[in-house]
Amino acid sequence: MLEVNGEMLARGARAGLKTTWELAKVVVPTAMLVVIFKASGLLDVITDFFAPYMGLFGLPGEAAVVLFSGYFVNLYAAAGSILALSLSTKEITILAVMLTFAHSLLVELPISRKAGSPIGYTLLIRLGCSLGSGLILGVILS
Repeated sequence: MLEVNGEMLARGARAGLKTTWELAKVVVPTAMLVVIFKASGLLDVITDFFAPYMGLFGLPGEAAVVLFSGYFVNLYAAAGSILALSLSTKEITILAVMLTFAHSLLVELPISRKAGSPIGYTLLIRLGCSLGSGLILGVILS
């Protein structure tokens, strides 16, 4: 039987705080950046440009910020972007599935190459699955 004691609680609290800090270092600045984009009008420019492309997935133009955050930084940056935007459950679901297939590409593609996978092939597969799943879900969930 597992006995919970003060040392175990203290270790768990330290680990939890350390994890929270690591996540907050990405999520909070990303959310703040998106809010600044929104307040400055830059988000409207981005939204207008990407709206036709995001529409293919049943997403608003601002969803491009979430995708690019997830594709090029990591999933926590995408979560920070989502927090700063007003997206529906449907839109968040589509983005989550798309980012499941392709995320943190700037970190993971070089690792894949070192492991022996051709970088172009890996990128094609991951982005193809991401975009394909977005198209399918955009139709199914509409």
